[in-house]
Order: sequence, then structure tokens, then C-alpha cells
Amino acid sequence: MRNKFDVLIIGGGPGGLTIGSLLAKDGVKSAIIEKEPDVGGRYRSIVFHGCRSDNGVRMPTALVRKPEQTFMYKFLSHMGIAPKGIKEIAWTMGMVRKDKSDKIEYFAMDPKKGVNNFFEFFAFGSGLPMEAPSRQALATAFRIMEDTSERECRKMVNISFASWIERNVEDPIARAVLELAAPLMGAPPTVVNCGQFANIFGAFPKAGALLFWYPKQGTMEDMVITPLADYYREHGGTLLANRRARSIVIENKKAKGVVVQNNKTRFLEEYHAPVVICAMPIFEAMWRNIIRREFLTEDWAEAIERCGKLTYEDLSVFYLLREEVIPKDGPGWVHIFDPDYGIPTYVGDWCLGWPLFNVDEPPGKQYLYSYIPGGLPDTPFGSASAPEMVNAAINRWEAAVEKVFPGFARAIEHKGKSLQLNWGRYAFAVVPTELDLQSPNIGGLYFAGDTIWSVSSMVSDKIYQTVFPLRDRVMKYLRA
Repeated sequence: MRNKFDVLIIGGGPGGLTIGSLLAKDGVKSAIIEKEPDVGGRYRSIVFHGCRSDNGVRMPTALVRKPEQTFMYKFLSHMGIAPKGIKEIAWTMGMVRKDKSDKIEYFAMDPKKGVNNFFEFFAFGSGLPMEAPSRQALATAFRIMEDTSERECRKMVNISFASWIERNVEDPIARAVLELAAPLMGAPPTVVNCGQFANIFGAFPKAGALLFWYPKQGTMEDMVITPLADYYREHGGTLLANRRARSIVIENKKAKGVVVQNNKTRFLEEYHAPVVICAMPIFEAMWRNIIRREFLTEDWAEAIERCGKLTYEDLSVFYLLREEVIPKDGPGWVHIFDPDYGIPTYVGDWCLGWPLFNVDEPPGKQYLYSYIPGGLPDTPFGSASAPEMVNAAINRWEAAVEKVFPGFARAIEHKGKSLQLNWGRYAFAVVPTELDLQSPNIGGLYFAGDTIWSVSSMVSDKIYQTVFPLRDRVMKYLRA
């Protein structure tokens, strides 16, 4: 087998396939090294009792108002594979209560309302209207964030969001509203950087709300992975599947190749290229010694370690019900808040297989799955989740659904659990320096995926925001 290429890419998920296909479009001969038998990473679909769906909530998310304005859509259009149909998904909250077991209260962000979304969300979650002074204080904070450019946000990745709130927001209610955004952050405001959250919250006055969208047909694998993998192969790309990267070869401070272990033969193989792109999580590459500490400056090593400390698993539980329990004419994706814990407590989401996620259900049955993020006070899963903690989170979620849809538990025919690396909030860590596309001290070593750039579009969109500047840097290096 050929072992010399222009570029080697470690990781065949969305990040690796995106840069690989873009380089292939420019005639660069590359190989993608993927540890699994198939490419796709977290965009791979699963099959559960005859139902094919995404393996968790993987909706494209962005800070703009229309799907066509997202980096993802623009990239797929550039590659000639733009999705033929798109549906926008409302960001809906649902409140369940013991004393109102016959119904659920819904609240959905309205893009036309901008920061007023947060006033109404506070009233929905607390049951109390926000008084004028608190509204004014919160509006002022949003204006400050709106006026902060992305470049200025990048200078604040070493400051926690909690510190920014303390310095800029005096009103205690306005402070509480911002600090209670932990479900969005996936971590306490003391450990996430204010640069990214100024960037996110500043988008609300401009875009009105975060944008969630999904293809009208098929899954994320169908929309992104399959067409990119086909394009990559058709344009000369090589897929080295079932091979686990063991180390990046560095000589005289320049990348020279990658040593891998073939999972079938168990033998080591060495591939050579003047450019190596690490498209797997950068902290995982460091933990596994693929990227050694001597490849990094001290501030980069510290930044990677801090991102690694924010790493945790998200939990999805897939259900096939004997009958339709959750009406399909209501919201298909809902953040569930349960106030019976003393204060409204976020317990996770329900996600309907049809019509929201295009899952073909067996006649008379219903497919749905939960999404329970780690990193919150009740779900500090970490990167190796304790079974009792996982089961407690599932029980909380099922109890909340049972309150408003009695008979849910009785209707469960099959149930499957899935734990997977969370969708990118690790990049929001407070860091001494922002991790960039290019190694600070090794020639020909680059990074792709969602573990770089603390300040960017939302995670599902970030990969496609970084791919063009990454391509430009790689091409410049190869020409030199």
C-alpha cells in the first residue's frame, strides 16, 4: 500500500473529512487515518430495533438567522453538495409539574424579540416577571457584548464569564439570569471564558436567538458524511480505516509522518507526509501521547490541559415505545425543566424520531430519544461516567416525562443507552492562549475539528468556519 502523501489527517469525523475533501478539491493527495471501520465520528447514524437515526442531538447550530448564512451550508455549497431541503427547529423549553400533570407549559425563543427572549425566559422559569431595573441592567450587558468584536472577544479567553458578570452587571437579578445560563454553557460560569460567551450572547440582539436546523430528509450522516466521503475518494483521497494513530513523527521541529497500529493485523505501519493535521480532539491526542508535550509551548500545553478538564460525556437514551405517547403535533425537541426539585431544574431534552429527525418508525410505535448533557450540577459525568450517576439522570428524565405523559414508562418496549464525548463545550475553557489552527513551534503540524478556537460560531458550525483558513495555511506551507 502507498505510504507517502502530501498530507496525513488523523481522524475521520466531520473535521477530518471536511479538510480532507477541501484539499482534495485543490488536488492535494492526502490520507485520512481513522480508528473505526467507518468514517463519520459523532455524525454516524445508528440502527436501533429497525429504526435508523442520529446517535444523539447533532443539529447544526449557529449565531445567524438563516441556515443559508451558516458556515456549514456555505461549505457544503462550495463542495456542490448543499442540502436540498432544510427545516428550522424552534428552541423550546417545557415546564412539567405534579399539580399540572395533564399538560406541559411551553416557551420558545422568538428571534424577533432579541434580548427580550431572556426577560421572558426568566419569567417562564421563575414564575416572576423581571422588574424594570433588572431588565435595564440585562439589556445594557447585552449591548456591551453586542458591541464587542470577535477580535476583542479573543483577547478575553483568559477571563472567566463569572468575572465579567461581576465587573459589568450590578443588578443581582440580571446577574442571576446570566449565571443561570449553565445549561447553555454546560459548565459553571467560573470555568468558561467570557470571550466566547460575549460572542454568543452578543448575537442575540443581532440574530434574535440561536439557530437550530436539520435536513428535511435523512440524517446528519446522509447530509454531511456520505457525500463528503464519496467526494474525497472520487478526488484521489485515501481512507486508512481501522487504524489507530500512535504518534506523530517529528524531525528537526517539522512534521514527517504518523505511526499507526493496524487494528486487523496488529502490526505498526508508518506513513509519511510533510503536513500532518490532527483532526481528533487535541486533548485526547495529548493524553495518548500522539502529541507530546515537547511539541508544544507551555501556554499551549496549559490551554489543552484546561480544555481537557472540561471534558465530559453526554448521555442519550433511545426508546422504542409500543404506542404513540408524546403527540407529534407539538414541539418535537424540548428542554425539560422540572420545578418539583425546589427550583426549576433542567433534566434534559426529549427528541421525537418523527417528524423531527426523519426516523422511519414501525407501524403503531413511537421512536424517541433523550439528550442529557454532562457538566451540570446533577450530571457531572466526566469522561468516564459512573453507572449510578447515569441511572439517576435517566430516572429524573423519565419521571419528568411521566408527569405529563402518563403511561410513558409502561409503553417502553426497548431502551438503549449511549455515552459520547460532549459536543464541544470543552473549547470554552478559560485558557492562557487560544488554540489555533497551526502548531506554535512545529512546522507542518496543524489542527482541525472543534477543539480549537475558543471564540467562533457555535460548535456544529465552527468546523466549517475554520476549514478555509486551515486549507490556505496548509497550501502555503506545501508551496514553500
